Amino acid sequence: MLSLTRKTDYALVALSFLGHRHETEGGPASARFIADTYHLPLPLLMNILKELSSAGLLTSTRGATGGYRLAKEPAEISVLNVVEAIEGPLRVTLCADENAPAVCNCNILEECPIRKPIRGLHFRIAEFFGKTSLADVIAESAFECCEETNTHQVSVSAANGSGYGEANGSCKVNE
Repeated sequence: MLSLTRKTDYALVALSFLGHRHETEGGPASARFIADTYHLPLPLLMNILKELSSAGLLTSTRGATGGYRLAKEPAEISVLNVVEAIEGPLRVTLCADENAPAVCNCNILEECPIRKPIRGLHFRIAEFFGKTSLADVIAESAFECCEETNTHQVSVSAANGSGYGEANGSCKVNE
């Protein structure tokens, strides 16, 4: 089955949260705060945030008021950027790769009757991921600002399906 890894799911959750925060509050968020808000394993999230920082998608600031924030505007970060930062180059199959003869050990590579349509599918998926921005993801996410209490209601059913929780009294997490 073609699917993104849990690491990529968590990366998109964290980036969407930081993108929403960028648009509303503007301040950084710590790895612990994000992990607590979405019930994500902190060590795994810290590795993911480090990979996203190395890819130039996040910046980090040390200290008591530090944390992570987007390095670019949400509209400038594509889902493909996130997938490649976490998983490496997107590949539907090994033979879809430009260097297929060198990396694919398929016995029928040269005579394969479906290689061309599979490569076309690969490029359409890559194009779709490349054209879908973090801003698009955020726009369809369930972030609702509650102005009276200055809290944020956040749906996380797609992120981890782990029920309800509250983090530091400022974010309510709902399914």
